[in-house]
Amino acid sequence: MLQLKEVKGHMIAGSAIQEFDFFIQWHLTERCDLRCRHCYQGAGSPLEMSAGEVLREIDGASSMFKAWESEQGIRVNPSIHFTGGEPLLFPAFREVVRHARETGFRVAVMTNGCRITNDDARALKDLDVFDVQVSLEGPESLHDSIRGRGSFRAALKGAENLAGAGNRVSANVTLSRLNAFRIGETVAIARNGGFSSIGFSRLVPCGRGETLLSDLLSPDELRRAYEEVQSLNGPDFEVVSGDPLAVSLRCESPPPDSGLTLSGCSAGFSGITIAADGSVMPCRRIGIVVGNLKRKSLRQIWATSRTLWKLRDRDSYKGRCGACERWPSCRGCRAVAYACSKARGRADLFADDPQCWHIPGG
Repeated sequence: MLQLKEVKGHMIAGSAIQEFDFFIQWHLTERCDLRCRHCYQGAGSPLEMSAGEVLREIDGASSMFKAWESEQGIRVNPSIHFTGGEPLLFPAFREVVRHARETGFRVAVMTNGCRITNDDARALKDLDVFDVQVSLEGPESLHDSIRGRGSFRAALKGAENLAGAGNRVSANVTLSRLNAFRIGETVAIARNGGFSSIGFSRLVPCGRGETLLSDLLSPDELRRAYEEVQSLNGPDFEVVSGDPLAVSLRCESPPPDSGLTLSGCSAGFSGITIAADGSVMPCRRIGIVVGNLKRKSLRQIWATSRTLWKLRDRDSYKGRCGACERWPSCRGCRAVAYACSKARGRADLFADDPQCWHIPGG
């Protein structure tokens, strides 16, 4: 896949592009019933968009994708991943999910699972949600130490309700030194708990997670963790990670060198985040606001944001990430790079990914 660009309302795309997967991670609310140690949220509770505003912006996003298709002759496969906070705490949660499905989006839901009743599970099945992601950090004592007492059993009960109603349920693990030594056990818990798959993503030391900076895995530790994840993947139960570094283990030979983004980190390329107050960010864990839907349309923001353009431009990456032959299909995790450089006193969105084992001394 070649890079898609849009300037002044028009998209420039390589002729080889025929299909483009694009996702919106939509945070309906910052409210949550848990206080997880690694949460990306900071202090304060921003004003939420109303249900009507959310429905309007879903329509706006749909119009953007339809324009891309008609102007460029490509097929866009858009999805919305509704999350929070805890998305079920948004009063019009089911209404916005229904509208997104009726508008043509594939919809996933990202939840802590603790509030999922049988009624919720049946409703999500009826709404044709393609995946419900429930957070899982490890065995009970470990999970509860990160997410709060009682949260493990509540999450597994929620997953049981979801699976019982016929939903596809995936577990998601935030990987750090707190739980990397329990990968195999965590996979077994998910497999036996009715989950359809399990995915692993890295801790980003932002928000409340800033206090866990020392719990980031070293490059060698991260590689070994992802090697274990990869070894546990099988035809009957999917064990994966979408982390660009994890993907590189499956594709040790880099693609032909190119100045265009092909895959890898989605920030500014194949995904965008919408926060509860309408703020638009390249990624929630980056937290840099590039516009607000109350002032500009999503299409305007995507086309005109200097930050988003720089994320797509190899010349922005001055360090070893930018010089790496894997840049077109990786670029590291921009959220980890930004958070770690910020912790060192010099925030840089284009810094090297400090956990990359491909970078000497990384």
